[in-house]
Amino acid sequence: MDKPAKEFDAHEVTEEVADRVKKRMPDLDDELIHREAAASVESHADARVTDFIGIIAERETRERLAGIADEAPTESD
Repeated sequence: MDKPAKEFDAHEVTEEVADRVKKRMPDLDDELIHREAAASVESHADARVTDFIGIIAERETRERLAGIADEAPTESD
């Protein structure tokens, strides 16, 4: 018997993604993490299957934030 599909809640998924990323990247600004998480989730919000958006968005968010951190000037610059 199939379980009824849980309705996709972009806000809830964004919060979950941001929380997981904050734990892995605690030195980054919370607002930056949340903004990048929201962008990642939103980019997939119209997908036919939404079960894995949180996992995909978390990976994309971490990758983008790592790129931003790599581009940021260091104190020696």
